[in-house]
Amino acid sequence: MIKKALSALAFSFGLASCTGLIESGFNGSGAAGQGATGAAGQSATGQTSTGAAEQGATGVAGVTGTADVTGAAGSGPSTGAAGATVCGPGAIPTDVAAVISTRCIACHGTPPIAGVPSSLATYASLTGSSRTDPTKSVAALALARMQPGAAMPMPPAPLQAATASEIAAFQSWVSAGTPAAACADGGVPSDAGAIADPYSTPVVCTSKTMWTRGNNGSGSMDPGQACIACHSKGEGPKLALGGTVFPTAHEPDNCNGGSVATMSQVVIRGADGMTVTLMPNAAGNFYYQGALAKPYTAKVTSMGRERAMIATQTSGDCNSCHTQDGLMMAPGRIMLP
Repeated sequence: MIKKALSALAFSFGLASCTGLIESGFNGSGAAGQGATGAAGQSATGQTSTGAAEQGATGVAGVTGTADVTGAAGSGPSTGAAGATVCGPGAIPTDVAAVISTRCIACHGTPPIAGVPSSLATYASLTGSSRTDPTKSVAALALARMQPGAAMPMPPAPLQAATASEIAAFQSWVSAGTPAAACADGGVPSDAGAIADPYSTPVVCTSKTMWTRGNNGSGSMDPGQACIACHSKGEGPKLALGGTVFPTAHEPDNCNGGSVATMSQVVIRGADGMTVTLMPNAAGNFYYQGALAKPYTAKVTSMGRERAMIATQTSGDCNSCHTQDGLMMAPGRIMLP
């Protein structure tokens, strides 16, 4: 359900296909509504719905699911994938790295997701010639598409656009000739300035707890497994939508999402404008039995951050694509922002 924002393409596929994630700031809404019945007859918690279209979001600059970037805008070295302070050749300036981490890296990582022509994760990739317009550097083309009113704006809807301050920081860097991050007096240059890709992580069960009760009916059963594929065989109530939220991108089947998953919300907006907000349980599972007009859009929100799908989706069986390793262009699990 939910991979990668300064994307050159939006992706849309049906039941046997999935869409990658994207990221931006979020300020969501949801009116109180009726609860839906969850998997295996359990009552789903915190499900709310409203017929009104979802409220507009206010972007939160610098908030993403990627590695943090430190330093004041326009100064200081970058924080690389390993969290070490870096500067010198190959280091992306801090303020520029913050924009990329917030708006771009989910699609333009290393490697970029399928259909995206270039990575924005390294200094070399940013300063190289664009494949779609060789007369411009990748950074210059990215800047042009961030501008308000761009013909092909990036990040693409439904993502929040880059803020004026983010665009100004990127503009200043491109106008200056895309210099590498300068080292302070006494600093040691490093080439380890790549921006961390949140999907380039090992397989791990973060919660260190597993579902061990087999097919014993429960709303917490079988996290990570395809809910609808199983329920369609008569194993539990019929679901319109179901999946699991995990802390990281590559968690194994039956690993519980853990308490951090309960701090999130899964926001679904149907083709008819109706919004349904689902609250994952302690296993990270969420599910919905009500009417769902397809195609729908989806995002996970947590603590003012969001991770959203670029395009609409027609399959409600989220875990069928968002497996441990990802299928049909899904980058991996439905991951907390």
